[in-house]
Amino acid sequence: MRKRVPLNAIRAFEATARNFSVAKAADELCVTPTAVSHQIRVLEDFLQTRLFIRKNSRIELTPESSATVESITEALDLINDAIINLRHDQDLRAKLSVAASASVASLWLMPRLGEFFNLMPEVDVNVRAFMTRREGETSEADLRICNWQSHLDMQVEPLLEEEITPVASPEFAARYNNNADEILRNAPLIHVDRVQGSMEDTYPDWPRYLREYGITREDVTHGPRFNQASPSIEAARSGIGVILGRSILVERAISRGDLVPVAERYPTRSPYYLLSPWKVDRGKVIDRFKMWLFENINAAAVYPV
Repeated sequence: MRKRVPLNAIRAFEATARNFSVAKAADELCVTPTAVSHQIRVLEDFLQTRLFIRKNSRIELTPESSATVESITEALDLINDAIINLRHDQDLRAKLSVAASASVASLWLMPRLGEFFNLMPEVDVNVRAFMTRREGETSEADLRICNWQSHLDMQVEPLLEEEITPVASPEFAARYNNNADEILRNAPLIHVDRVQGSMEDTYPDWPRYLREYGITREDVTHGPRFNQASPSIEAARSGIGVILGRSILVERAISRGDLVPVAERYPTRSPYYLLSPWKVDRGKVIDRFKMWLFENINAAAVYPV
């Protein structure tokens, strides 16, 4: 097996030869003189030849090593330039981070990002999903999508409003003759348990919704339960029961015909806000994403502010 050329040792040799000093080479390479001397010995063992002649406190190159220094310096310069160019090419790609709740990120934002990537392939978007308000407030992100009044020192812009409407699969609704009263009184209810302190704990649950519409059920707390919106929506699509669908999360399922509204929407809408820095170095990237986001919302079947 062919031995690999010890590049660190070559760097130590080149720096020492150029400076005619182990100490100066160590300063340049940010290592100790002992480390430089060790690397030179490694290269000498690899080449089976001496590279320096030590005369008192000075060192000199051997005739053989002296003939190669210029070529080695040029080669190292080429490697350095290639790495700098590679880093420069990577830096040319704009980067943007967006934070949103896990359900909003997966069911609302992600299906739209493909369009953004097609329009602006040079931008790398990092989506950060959070589960609680605290995570949403403390996560490192250029932009935040949240449904509460944040006290962060950021620009706050109304983004859209969300409605809550009971939805179920078409086949499930047909079992109850698509009768809203019959569904609300007798159909299995799918529940989403809100985590205390989460960004979703202000949404109505089934007891609150039915109370608002004057419907009494002894089994109002019964039925399958989930701790996130995504699996509850899948349960409804599978015909397990009816859920209180959040408009921005079920809009695609409704547009595909997987879910249908089965009763009146809850009378209160929930606002969403877009948070962005007041001053940014990458303002062009953030502004382009914000412009695309607002245009996408206005063209979609949601409830823009």
